[in-house]
Amino acid sequence: LIVAAILLANVFGTIFFEAILNSWNLDPISQSLFQRVISLLFTTFIYLGFGLVLLVIDGNFMQVKLAKGLLEGLSSQQLELTQEIRDSRTYSIREISLEIQSTIGTLDNFTTSDSPNQDLAREIAELRTTLNEIEVRSNQIANRFPGTVRMPKIYSKVRYSSGVIISASTKPNETLPVIISVVAFFGFSSWLSFFMDELHATFWGTILSAISYGIFFAHQKYVATKLQVKSLFLRILVFEMLVITYLFLWLLILGFFAGDNSASYGAALAYAAIPFIFFNGGAVLGGVIISSQEQREELTKQAFSLRKDLAELEQIRNAEDKVWKSLFAGDIALSPTTASVILRDATMTNEHNLVALAVKNVITLWNSVLVKISNVT
Repeated sequence: LIVAAILLANVFGTIFFEAILNSWNLDPISQSLFQRVISLLFTTFIYLGFGLVLLVIDGNFMQVKLAKGLLEGLSSQQLELTQEIRDSRTYSIREISLEIQSTIGTLDNFTTSDSPNQDLAREIAELRTTLNEIEVRSNQIANRFPGTVRMPKIYSKVRYSSGVIISASTKPNETLPVIISVVAFFGFSSWLSFFMDELHATFWGTILSAISYGIFFAHQKYVATKLQVKSLFLRILVFEMLVITYLFLWLLILGFFAGDNSASYGAALAYAAIPFIFFNGGAVLGGVIISSQEQREELTKQAFSLRKDLAELEQIRNAEDKVWKSLFAGDIALSPTTASVILRDATMTNEHNLVALAVKNVITLWNSVLVKISNVT
């Protein structure tokens, strides 16, 4: 319905404009049915083309916005999970450290008040070594990843610099030669129909359209790809020189078919200004599409990387939770708290045999803690 309305508006607009010229005693340029059909098709192509381009750009912007929202959500989850792991480590390691200090304090009080025998002294030394090893391992865990994560700055709106868009405009674009060839077909066919019959105008319009496609396809395929490593200025210069040379060729061809008529050359020159603006505008719109697609792909890669990090953090949290729960919420007989209580109660009796037995049990308990701590990766 919208396309039909555009076509009707174009038809009635042309009729109305010619009526105004006649009322001013001005003779409008007479157009054949073929020329009017070509004009309508060209108008439809431009309307649908711009509609499709705007649809693609809007879709890319929407996907970029969704990708940024996803990335922001994943970054927030990463921060929360990282902080949860750090808090759990801080609490558990602090509890282990307190029990270690309590055990060391008990040993210090016992060795200063009594003189243990040689076997007991050796066992106490072994216990101290185990406690030191646990403390070293605990400090390593506390200083290990995950550390504080800085969430990257996320923008809620799409922002592109002119340099990024212009740079993307010079990248290879397979669609541009197709658009240029269609524009060339409508332009050449419409112009040549003033100097030859409709069949020949269509024939030469098709030939020149194919030549136009070949020229720009070769540029995009073989020249633009090699110029990507060059400076932006050189890439723009080469493209503009190609467009100007092509339009000069366009001018010569139209002038040749028009014959020895200086007015026809001037009209052809004015007619060539439209594709010049159209080609550059198409390149810029292509740059917007390419840059938005690249940003979407980059955000998708970041989201994929964040998902992998989140999966690794989940594994770390689950593995560490098992260790912390086994130390403080599992079998109470194997907890560090039980070890320190057993030793403290034994030393209060001042019986060396009881203390020696308690030290052996405490060494076994702390060795169990050391094994569990060592499993934290």
